[in-house]
Amino acid sequence: MRIESYLPRRSRRLTFTVVSTVCIALVCSSVACVAAAHKAQGQSGVPSWAKVSGEQIAAAKKLGIPVAFANAVGVKFVLVPPGEFMMGSPDDEVGRYPEEGPQHKVTMGKACYISIRQTTQGQWKKIMGTTPWEGKKAVVNNPAHAVNHVTWDDAMAFCAKLKEKDARSYRLPTEAEWEYACRAGSTTRYCYGDDLKAEKLGEYAWYLKSFMENEDQRHVHKVGVKKPNNWGIHDMHGNAWEFCMDTMHKNYEGAPTDGGAWIKDGIMREDGVSSRVVRGGGLRSTDRRVRTASRYSKPQNCGIYYVGFRVVAEVKR
Repeated sequence: MRIESYLPRRSRRLTFTVVSTVCIALVCSSVACVAAAHKAQGQSGVPSWAKVSGEQIAAAKKLGIPVAFANAVGVKFVLVPPGEFMMGSPDDEVGRYPEEGPQHKVTMGKACYISIRQTTQGQWKKIMGTTPWEGKKAVVNNPAHAVNHVTWDDAMAFCAKLKEKDARSYRLPTEAEWEYACRAGSTTRYCYGDDLKAEKLGEYAWYLKSFMENEDQRHVHKVGVKKPNNWGIHDMHGNAWEFCMDTMHKNYEGAPTDGGAWIKDGIMREDGVSSRVVRGGGLRSTDRRVRTASRYSKPQNCGIYYVGFRVVAEVKR
């Protein structure tokens, strides 16, 4: 027999009213919590695909801009906040190359956005309408794979055409922007730590180890498969070297400290073609070469299987 049967009718009505009120209050509280969570997510402007840090969210809030966005053709970007970092490698870093010094402080006074993945074949074809990689070395024809066999000039043309799609300014990253975004607050050999034996590197990078161990992997890969860094950016180590705006210099003597592109007095080939900086290492690079501070160069007019690029978007004001 239920307890209510022992209660007077008036008491039963009162009990029902109290229970109903409590239930309604709990439902309303749950709805309010869900609404508050959705409101907070909307205010933070963090899309479900963006793996951003508290630092990025705070910078976006301070600047009154989104922390991440996807543009008209589906390229996804995250905010690179203003800040300072030590560019290059210290003298005692294991695996250091001479061109990585002298290490120097760079002040990134302006925020920008950087694409979370390397530019893909699909994005290239959508914007440029061409397939320069077809029939060439180290290629699997797949819209999700990093684009390669494109030159620095080609990459700049892609940025210009991308601007026509949504009236936002796009370009290649400066070398300083690239390293700052790769480090994402780290000061180590790789974005995730020093890893002197490269025990975790395969979690973050396609590099020489997988290239040599698997014949069917001797090509650039699908982007975004490996783990991102602390700012939600994938493939900053390995897969394809990435063109930067800068011309190559033999070291950082006289380098700008404001994060801008270093163009003047760069290395020029005998045929008059500029050597442009490439960063990040590629699918056949050693663990030494895919370190954060490692830098290399390719002729401006060179399109090859282990070089691609990613894009920077200017902040709209």
